[in-house]
Amino acid sequence: MIGAFDSLTSYKTYLRGMSAFRIPVEAMLAGRTWPADLAIWSEQAFGALIRADLADLDIPADEAVPVPAIGGAREDMLGMLYVLEGSALGARLLYRRAQLLGLRADFGARHLAAQAEKSDRWSRFLHLLESADAIEIDRVASASRATFTVAETAFRRASHAAE
Repeated sequence: MIGAFDSLTSYKTYLRGMSAFRIPVEAMLAGRTWPADLAIWSEQAFGALIRADLADLDIPADEAVPVPAIGGAREDMLGMLYVLEGSALGARLLYRRAQLLGLRADFGARHLAAQAEKSDRWSRFLHLLESADAIEIDRVASASRATFTVAETAFRRASHAAE
């Protein structure tokens, strides 16, 4: 879904898609009250780094994809975080690819570098999700699907704009 990621052009398409997806979802989460066991994720927004990467490469941000109304319950936040953390899972590989394109932790690939250095986030999140007591898993899945739809829409738009 992120594209070939094998040229500066494909990286820019990826970055536009990532900004249109991640920034509005993070903005929605920023306005929430975080349960204590999820607090670590409340401090891990990458939107500002994505904006800086866009500026480095002189790329206008794509229009943010509207985020559907997703509730503020713990299950809703878990579903949204499932997609955000999943999207960051491949950051180490993507960061290496970005470096081959001449991008760095201080130019053009800040968000990937920051995600790559926090490589235990996915395993910590899965442990939290799997050990959660009495959650409505259908609600987690619903929020996850809604968030994934935002990501899919953002990357499809970016891909079509690049054509």
